[in-house]
Amino acid sequence: MIEKTTPSGHGEIDALILRALVRKMVANGLLSPDDVRAVLFDAATRLDLVGSDLTPEAARIVVEEDLAPLFLGS
Repeated sequence: MIEKTTPSGHGEIDALILRALVRKMVANGLLSPDDVRAVLFDAATRLDLVGSDLTPEAARIVVEEDLAPLFLGS
């Protein structure tokens, strides 16, 4: 089976689908908001925004101010 690569420009739709999937899983009780925050925190600590991974405090701020509202709603 040959897999197609995602053409450039589809990153936005991928992000929208991912956020909708996470919201649906929270609504159905498959994930809790704390589970989502924990996954986002784990990912955020690996972000390289300033030449190195974020500190735990910086990652926590990114999660609470930027990522959690996107994935969990306002």
